[in-house]
Amino acid sequence: MKKIAFLFLLAATFAFSSSLDEIRKNGEIKIGVWTSQPPYSNLENGEFEGFEVDMAKAIGSNIVGSGGKVTLVGIESGNERIKFLQNNQVDVVIASFTETDERKKKVDFSLPYFAVAMGAISSKDKPLNFEKDLNYKTIVIQEGTTMEDYVKTIPGATVVKTKGSMEAFRKLRDNKADAYIDDNLVVMAYAIVDRNYIAPKGMRNLGFNSFLGAAVNKGNNELLDAVNNEMVKLSKQGFFRKIFNETFVPFYKNEVEAKYFLLEDIYKIFG
Repeated sequence: MKKIAFLFLLAATFAFSSSLDEIRKNGEIKIGVWTSQPPYSNLENGEFEGFEVDMAKAIGSNIVGSGGKVTLVGIESGNERIKFLQNNQVDVVIASFTETDERKKKVDFSLPYFAVAMGAISSKDKPLNFEKDLNYKTIVIQEGTTMEDYVKTIPGATVVKTKGSMEAFRKLRDNKADAYIDDNLVVMAYAIVDRNYIAPKGMRNLGFNSFLGAAVNKGNNELLDAVNNEMVKLSKQGFFRKIFNETFVPFYKNEVEAKYFLLEDIYKIFG
């Protein structure tokens, strides 16, 4: 029976990334996932849960095979995703990782599995309803994310950066920012959890559309191929829709539909 080991690693340094053969020989694959980004991934009471957690378990288990071990490694900030890969703290990152030209210079991305846009949340007492309302406001974002590029386009914006989404939302609640910008599903989640904050429809599709993929260290081609092959298999089995319905739909109280986020049509071209 496959073993799933949950490990919250904060510091380790190795010289080289593990190849697919080495991972299978050692019987362990290490996959980085968020510690506090529900419903993608969340660490609570020593257990990881969420959409990307289920995805990581399935991909990792199939790669290492029967008797192998999938170790989930906690990622707390956007900057840690590339750092953990380059330091060989993880073999794969599955943590709402947007593919960009700059990031592709450092890591290799899998086929995309999710489409997102940016969104903004603000206080119900001081609502920001449209993109133009962000002008000359104080905006909090996570460091090491694509939001850093987007906020540069907002006239007169003062930007506050944090290491994680929970810290960003705390800044908003402590009145240290007028709005918090992140992936639209992330900010919508906080608006559901705390009804004192809103993510109006006019603020749920900001900036540019992005695609999320798993990532491996640059040049680790055999491992990347293995991840892609497993993603194709899982999509054809209806796995992504199943876990979307089990995680995102109840979390967002039926306010989201899989067809707007999943990229199932991409996988149909593979055999």
